[in-house]
Amino acid sequence: MKNLFTLLNILLFIFYSNNSVSQMSYSEDFESYTSGSPIAQTSSHWNSWDEIMNNSVAPFIDDCNVINPSLSSPITAYSGLNTLYFKENNAGQGGPEDILFYFDTTQNINQTVFPSLSTPHVAGDIVFSQMMYVRTGAYLNFQSLNNVGQGTGVWALEVNFETTGDILMGNTAVPSLGAGSYPIGQWFEFKFEIDLSSNNWELFIDGVSQGSFSNPENKLSSVDYYTRSGDEYYIDDVSFSFTPATLAPINGQTVSCNTIEGLSGQQRYPSVDVRNFGLNVINSFDLTFDYNGIQVTENVSNINLGFGLGSLDVMTVEFTNPITLAGGTNPAVVYIHNINSGVNQSTSDDTLIVNIEAVVPAPGKLVIGEEATGTWCSWCPRGAVAMNWMDHDYEGFWQGIAVHNADPMANADYDAGLAPYIGGYPSGLVDRGPEIDPSVFKGDFLQRIQVAPSAIMTNGAQLIGDTLKVSMVVDFQTTVGPMYKLACVITEDSVTGSGPDYYQANAYSGGTSLIDVDGSDWNQKPGNVPDYMMTYKHVARYISPSYSGNPIGKTYNTGEKDTVCFEFILDPNWDKNQISIVGMFIDPNNMIDNGSSTKIYEAEANGYHPCSSVSTSTAIQLNGPDNVNVYPNPTNDKIYISNLKENNVTLKVFDISGKEVIYKKVSNKEQIDMSQLSNGIYQFSFEGKEWKENRRIVKD
Repeated sequence: MKNLFTLLNILLFIFYSNNSVSQMSYSEDFESYTSGSPIAQTSSHWNSWDEIMNNSVAPFIDDCNVINPSLSSPITAYSGLNTLYFKENNAGQGGPEDILFYFDTTQNINQTVFPSLSTPHVAGDIVFSQMMYVRTGAYLNFQSLNNVGQGTGVWALEVNFETTGDILMGNTAVPSLGAGSYPIGQWFEFKFEIDLSSNNWELFIDGVSQGSFSNPENKLSSVDYYTRSGDEYYIDDVSFSFTPATLAPINGQTVSCNTIEGLSGQQRYPSVDVRNFGLNVINSFDLTFDYNGIQVTENVSNINLGFGLGSLDVMTVEFTNPITLAGGTNPAVVYIHNINSGVNQSTSDDTLIVNIEAVVPAPGKLVIGEEATGTWCSWCPRGAVAMNWMDHDYEGFWQGIAVHNADPMANADYDAGLAPYIGGYPSGLVDRGPEIDPSVFKGDFLQRIQVAPSAIMTNGAQLIGDTLKVSMVVDFQTTVGPMYKLACVITEDSVTGSGPDYYQANAYSGGTSLIDVDGSDWNQKPGNVPDYMMTYKHVARYISPSYSGNPIGKTYNTGEKDTVCFEFILDPNWDKNQISIVGMFIDPNNMIDNGSSTKIYEAEANGYHPCSSVSTSTAIQLNGPDNVNVYPNPTNDKIYISNLKENNVTLKVFDISGKEVIYKKVSNKEQIDMSQLSNGIYQFSFEGKEWKENRRIVKD
């Protein structure tokens, strides 16, 4: 492959230095065909996808007919009599019509002639236009390689004509590159003016610009016409023209920069694509990134092991020194200089300006992301990868929790609590907002991290054997009411196991690329990834007292503090060095207002503050192995009691005014009917022979 790549550079150098590429153009009005003619079979310039992809022979299963629309409908061709007509005819599955139009004048194109084609075009100007009449939606895409459907990112641009009159454009790298609108039920001109040299793509509808954009897949080979479910449309007067670029002897071009975003104060490493847009080989250069008054420079040499960067070749420069993000949107200037140790070069395209957006996080804020997952779920690797990238990019500001379902890592209470808020797997919640796909965690995170918290929690801990005692000091930043709630989660990283239940189903195997933080691609892994290849992170082990949390039970003013205590018995097989203690402060609308997260050793360093040291009027004792457990809390009907130290215990229930509303003897695993009580806060007072314990319950 490397030899072929080097040969391609040599050919491109000869191609342009000999000025053998000249302007070319082609137009098609379909008037030379008989109505009903299949275009790929009868034309020397049109191909079917199956023909190119699989070397099939006519008649093609995905061909499309030229028609005279006036023979069967009130629609007439834009010019002359004939048009090319597309209508989905595959039981709503899309297709089968799939037609290619190459931006080359070579006739009878097939795989054997690919090496002689001028495509793919990587520099110069292309103007592509056609007349369109859309009845119920349309679709086309631009292919970046001659051999369609091969490799990654070969869809240079997908263009969707929606039934609403909207045009939506994007590709694999950037799902939303641009948009526009078109008139429904009438002929209109669809035209693209594409400057590949400067990477500027501009769409015009009836001569009116719909905007321009830079495309990360900046090369063109063909346009592909296809029908999605329900699509029906006509095209006429198709044409393209190509004007090759004029190359200077020496010219280094800054092509693009990776998207840089994050939080104010974080560090990021720029990644910049540089192209040799000259005739001569580039052996060395300097690349400077100027941002927020600070410049970082990479000195690049020994390119391609001394062979240099060939004409029209592109390389990526990964900066080894970071930039520190400044809050807001700020410009960065990237420029190439000192090419081949200072040889004069064309300077018209050596500078690139990009905008960098950094969000300012609210002080003390930690955002919680919960992911519904399972080893049986073949699409769930997407969620695991998303969580890994969030850890990588936003450590200290984000805490992910993987809530497993129907596998050995599942926690029944957490799984059942999350279930009503999701529609499938994988699913995600950010601070318990609306359900989203985990792949878009970042968008919700960047919004939530800016919201000032109502309380900041500090986790303390004491670990004695397998007993983990947690104290959570809550520092109230604003005045909050009694319906705010607290919960504590225990998670474990680096979880492994043996046996089929620890195999991870993988729908990405052999298909769509899914790149993890470590650089591995899930499409290279088997369809059922064996246990010895799997390490699970962010695994939810406990949630206490429940998914909903326990109400704080009173109003707290700004500046006040309180301490909440939890206790957990850890499985001896769990790795205590990989355990995280996660606090949740939940608002009355059941969204997480703020979170806290520490490893056990970090919480131990903070110190454990037993709730017994806090007055019983303010300390809140939650469900745990040493406590009387009451649930659900809040409730609208019944309360279940468990973990009583003895039977025939006296229970007194008081309302918020101190009035006794229930008095009875209770035993373990008994239920209390609260359906006849008014909504509000109640105190459950349990009294045994030598002990007493109070719990707060909310009736809603």
